[in-house]
Amino acid sequence: MNKTDIAIIGLGITSKLTALALASENCKVMIFGHPNSLNYNSNLVTFFSKNSINFLKEIGIEDLINKSIAIKEISCSKLEQYQSEKKFQINFKEKDFKDGMGRIIINNSLNENLDHLIKKNKNISIISNKSITHYRHQEANTKLVLSDGEELITYILIINDKKSNLINENFKNNQLKKELDQTSIVMNVKTDTCGHAYQLFTDKGALAFLPINKKVASVIWSLDNSALELGYNIDEISKKINDIFISVTGKLDVLDMKKYKLNFEYSKKIISKSIVLIGDAAHSLHPIAGQGLNLSIKDIIALKEKIRRFKYLGYSLGNQIILSDFQSERQADNAIFTFATNYLDEILKNRSFLINKLSNFGLISLNKNNLIKNKVIKSATGK
Repeated sequence: MNKTDIAIIGLGITSKLTALALASENCKVMIFGHPNSLNYNSNLVTFFSKNSINFLKEIGIEDLINKSIAIKEISCSKLEQYQSEKKFQINFKEKDFKDGMGRIIINNSLNENLDHLIKKNKNISIISNKSITHYRHQEANTKLVLSDGEELITYILIINDKKSNLINENFKNNQLKKELDQTSIVMNVKTDTCGHAYQLFTDKGALAFLPINKKVASVIWSLDNSALELGYNIDEISKKINDIFISVTGKLDVLDMKKYKLNFEYSKKIISKSIVLIGDAAHSLHPIAGQGLNLSIKDIIALKEKIRRFKYLGYSLGNQIILSDFQSERQADNAIFTFATNYLDEILKNRSFLINKLSNFGLISLNKNNLIKNKVIKSATGK
């Protein structure tokens, strides 16, 4: 019977980051997933906070980070307020650190770098021709049954793939799911950038300009499914975003355009015996604040620290105290960010008289209060 310290279900970015982090603690890790399940044709990008950038550097992603541009300033406003007053309602600045508030990294590039690191890591193996079909928790360890009938002993089972049947079997009545009835249009655009990101809140959804490097940015418009813009071709959407951004960023040459449906998922529990939920299996949230993968990295860092601390104290890897302590630390933060981003989108696109006035007042008041602004920056950057 084969044995591994940790088994992971899912082959996405979060799974690879988790494997590399835990392998650095001298854990043997098996990842179960098929490469065909990954979308290497996507044009998605991710905002990595200052804290997440430090984590990426620790696992060896320094070169990719250096190819991106540090986000030193983020300006936000409701679209109509910006168009009428020619200024943003709120500005966040961070000039004291090399990496600013964070960096935008292309998902495909990150995946390629992670694949290279995993291939070189002797503590990690990828199992692509088998899947985990059954889970049986035992007193000292966990027995997994694979699709070919083989049995595998492990101490911790981490699930990152939210489609895994083991989630429904072990987290029944703990999963909150909601269709957001929104679709994101994601475009890579060619333009001169200077480390300044922008977010405009329209009545149809949030529109973001995210600099990747000095010459390329990502533009993401999260739109209600009823929005006419979802039916635009690349020339029509190019004209639309240039009408909005040209006075801010200059001309944008759209290089590509893809669409992605948005959803909301949250697990009220993230551990069940020796199973741990991380990433999309634990929380899928609205991209308005760019915190999705940053939350997952906080989870990974916390789990790694718990394993290191309790192993030092003599506890076995699968001890329930480790996982319970991990859940206690991460549950509140995950809940706050997951629900807050969803409500933030609803509030900022609402144009009813009272809500509109209150949200405008809130943005303006926040911009005047440096103490609260600094707390927002620290929270968003993970510091």
